[in-house]
This record gives sequence, structure tokens and C-alpha cells, in this order.
Amino acid sequence: VSMSVKRRIGQQVDWVTLYAMNRRIPENGAARFECPVSLEDVLAQTQVIEDKTPPYQLTAPGEHTIRLATRMGEIECRVMVRPAADASAPLLLYHHGLAEFPYTSSWGRLLPKNAPCPAHTVAVQAPYHSNMADPIRIGFASTEHLYQMFAGSLRIMQYVQEKFEREGAAFTVASGERWGGITSLLYEGLFDATRATVPLFASPKLSQVIWDSAQMFGRELPISRADLDALLDFTPICDRIDPRQVFPVMGEHDLFFRLENHAAVYDEESLVTLPVTHVGAMWLCNGTVRKHVLDALAWAADQPDQA
Repeated sequence: VSMSVKRRIGQQVDWVTLYAMNRRIPENGAARFECPVSLEDVLAQTQVIEDKTPPYQLTAPGEHTIRLATRMGEIECRVMVRPAADASAPLLLYHHGLAEFPYTSSWGRLLPKNAPCPAHTVAVQAPYHSNMADPIRIGFASTEHLYQMFAGSLRIMQYVQEKFEREGAAFTVASGERWGGITSLLYEGLFDATRATVPLFASPKLSQVIWDSAQMFGRELPISRADLDALLDFTPICDRIDPRQVFPVMGEHDLFFRLENHAAVYDEESLVTLPVTHVGAMWLCNGTVRKHVLDALAWAADQPDQA
């Protein structure tokens, strides 16, 4: 099969996936974009319920439940932990893509048990991801719900990092694919707590993805482009990150995060592009992406301790 045929097939899969996601977004018009609070406000009101989350468990191997107190009530999420033999190994926080089910799917392919990884690795589950429908049905019901998906993950990442570093982990690197790539960028931009960030097939310009998708299907959004950017373009947060610490990967034929609309947010020298579309990227380039993540870990290990 020629590369051009593979590209057309891949972009058709992207198109069908975007179409299905658009149909599943709740039809509540302008109300969906009305949000009286910021992402930082939602994050501040999202806290781990410690008496329902035994901290000693979080550095042990296996899946653990974390319960969050939020503006929208109690939310239950999970993490999958695979500790390294050496307690002083670095921590790699990994976040899944939107509607990825199970949430450990891409993590398990990227970092399989039978392949050595010089780090503790933890897969973090976002709110509303206990099935495939809720990320869109609930997570995109309003901008505040969308913020809550991010805020829940960010608070869990902070909590897990604190526990691992308290037990000796040398430093932390954050990574994730697609939605998880945005989450990893937000984590460093808001907390300034990692040595490297590895966003995979993503950028902080979520508003651009939504705008491009609406244009693709001829759907008029009940919000101006400027107002949408004000809500969902996270570039100002991510601009706080030292670009030398960011190791992005993007797909050259991606219909979600179109290269021509997103590449400019990254340092040109650090951006790696691969000849893939969005949905199948992690399947087609798993080995290349894994090496990229491990190279970022190695780079972080060579950096001086900032503590």
C-alpha cells in the first residue's frame, strides 16, 4: 500500500471520528460555552479527598482509586502504577487521550511490561472516563465540565508526584497523547514541577481544534472565535514553560491538530513531526514515540537539580 493511500485511509478515519464526536456533543447551544469560572478557579476547588485515598497505596504496583472533591461533587478516578525497582528512579506521569478506554491503552503499548523503562510510570485517568460515552456526553456538556476534566487530572498528577518524590524519586517528566498532551503541558505551565514535558500529537490550542472541526462539518458555533480562544486556547499558560524542556511530537496529516495551525506554538528545533494522522498515530509509530519519550527522560536526567 502506497504512502498516499495510507494517508487517505488515515485521514478518513480521523474524519469519521471527528464526525462521530461532533454528533455526540450535547446540543445546548451557547450555554455550553458560558463559564463563570476559569480553569485555575476549577483547579483550586478540586482537591484529593485524602481520607478516601490511602497515600501509602499510590506508590505500590497496581491500580488505585483517587477520589476528588470538586465544584460538581465527588468524582472518582484511577491511576495505574508500575514502580521501578530503584526508589530513586525518576517518575514518568502519563495521560491518555480523550475518550481512550481503557485509560491505560496507549500507556500499555508505549511502555509495555516486557520492555525496560528507567522510571516509575503512572497512568492517570481523567474524570468522566469510566466508559467511552461520558468523556463527550458529560465532559463536553459545558466549558466548566471540560475544565473539570483537566483539573481532576492535574490535581491527581500533583498528588502522585508529591508521593513519589517524597519516597525518593529523583525528578518527574510528564507526557501524554492527544488530550493527555494538552494535560501534560498544562501541568508544567501551572505547577512548574517537571524537568521535561512530552506532548504527543497535541498542542495547547484546543479552541483551534474545535473551530477547525466545526468548519469541517459546516457547523456554526454559537460563539465568536475570539471568545472561544479566551476560553480554550491554553497557549498563555504553556508559554510559561521553558521551550528547552518541551519535546513535542505532531502528525503531519493530523486532521485534529492540523500541523499548519499548531506547529508554531513549539520551538522549531524541538518539534518532531511524523507522517501519520491523528487516530492511528500511536499504533503506527509506537516504537519511534517510545524512543522519543525515553530520550526526553535521558535529557532530563542530565539536567542539574533545580531544588
